[in-house]
Amino acid sequence: MTRYIGIILAGGSGSRMGSDKPKQYLTLAGRTVLEHSIEAFATHPLIDEVAVVVAPAWHDTVQGIIDRCGHAKVKRLLHGGKERTDSSLAAIRAYEGQDVCLLFHDAARPLVTARCISDVCRALQSHEAVATGIASVDTLMQTENGCIKAVPPRSQMQRMQTPQAFRLSTIAEAYRLALADPHFAATDDCGIVMRYLPHVPIAVVEGDACALKLTFPDDLLTLERLLATRQAAEASQSPGTAATTSQQPNLTAEGRNRYVRRYHQEHLRAMQEAELDILRHVAALCRRHGIAYWLDSGTLLGAIRHGGFIPWDDDIDICMPLTDVPRFIEVAQRELPPHLFVQAPQTDPSMRLPICKVRNLNSLIVEGGDDFSRPYAKGLYIDIFPMLPWPTLPYKLSKRLAKGYCRANAILQAQHTYSWRSVAELFYFGTKRALLGAAWRLACIVRPSDKFYSNTLNNSGNGNRHLRSTIFPLGTVQFEGETFSAPADCDTYLRDLFGEYHTLPPVEARQGHATFFATRLTANN
Repeated sequence: MTRYIGIILAGGSGSRMGSDKPKQYLTLAGRTVLEHSIEAFATHPLIDEVAVVVAPAWHDTVQGIIDRCGHAKVKRLLHGGKERTDSSLAAIRAYEGQDVCLLFHDAARPLVTARCISDVCRALQSHEAVATGIASVDTLMQTENGCIKAVPPRSQMQRMQTPQAFRLSTIAEAYRLALADPHFAATDDCGIVMRYLPHVPIAVVEGDACALKLTFPDDLLTLERLLATRQAAEASQSPGTAATTSQQPNLTAEGRNRYVRRYHQEHLRAMQEAELDILRHVAALCRRHGIAYWLDSGTLLGAIRHGGFIPWDDDIDICMPLTDVPRFIEVAQRELPPHLFVQAPQTDPSMRLPICKVRNLNSLIVEGGDDFSRPYAKGLYIDIFPMLPWPTLPYKLSKRLAKGYCRANAILQAQHTYSWRSVAELFYFGTKRALLGAAWRLACIVRPSDKFYSNTLNNSGNGNRHLRSTIFPLGTVQFEGETFSAPADCDTYLRDLFGEYHTLPPVEARQGHATFFATRLTANN
């Protein structure tokens, strides 16, 4: 059975927009233009699958957009080339040999309608190629050397839109012939079929005047108005229910949180850059004073798998030998810029965590476990996890001791209400922590500690440990285009933490830690 594949062409530079980013990444009604185009196809009942073609430099950005959208039909992220035809060709090759129809759509046309997509799919049942067009309201003229050469009858003229759609075998053959032609000049896909397969009729379905292509800065305002008009019209089609429909999202916790979630999506990159700036200062300070550190957890995973941040991640983790932490705190308090604060139990007594953080005080982050009755610093931060040698014990025993102690300690450190249950927990987990802690200290005395290295016991919730040889001597890794310290064997280190770390987690698990954040509170640090 033939499948219909939506191909979103998002490889253009949009130079006429005069923006610092391609037009498909600009914001339209709270979401990127690209998101609107993806959604039109990913939510359409006749579309079986969606692929997005992007410039390689924007791969991670688009992957993050796809992850946030969560549309199950978006299956492929392809790399295009310099010309539009390179992007179309990438999609043709990706589906080579399959019984599919490809619907090529410009990402910069975010208001394509479901009706138009339906009409194109139906036309493909009886035609090999389909174009989308709307009647021209202007008389068109053909010019040559600055003079009119011909004035075609306006009744025969249409303005072409997208999608342009083809059976795969047809468009693949047209491109095969085009690429063999030394005089081939890049044009749109219908033009290629028309030139190299002139015997193939190209059907035309009616487009939509509102499916404007974003080309110039003023077009963005026009699209905003068109989208608002469309949404108002859709709401008014159900008399007496418009108010209920508009309030429907507010009836669930997920719906009520939609604006905060959208804020997070739109400002995540700014948050990552603010955290990266903290990391730069910390890394430079460590280099000056010979203090060892290395990227850890999701930050190291992002460096290896994505070349930088995991697209949906919103924190930075590094590790440091426990013996170096006091010296780091001492020199950091002297040398870091005034807006950066070294947060540790000894510098911020209200902090309960057994780790060290460097926070940007000219920012704010709100996380699920925050207690605003306590005055600890709440700016954006990077985590610094103290690490130390572990005793050489059998793996399962080592893991059980570490996890058990850490859990008991966390429960005892949590804020409790006065109740009989709290008394019971204090007795049970207090005894458990004491026994496991004693067993661990004994193991450190009687068992060698030169083989394994990991977190301090009160911060080892997963019980994982690393061979010292996978960490030292430290190496380097590229993260967001810059060089930072990393474990000697990143692959083994990450497998100890995550197992098969190259596999992306399910879409619903691709979330950050922050509930809300602001990357800058005042103009001056």
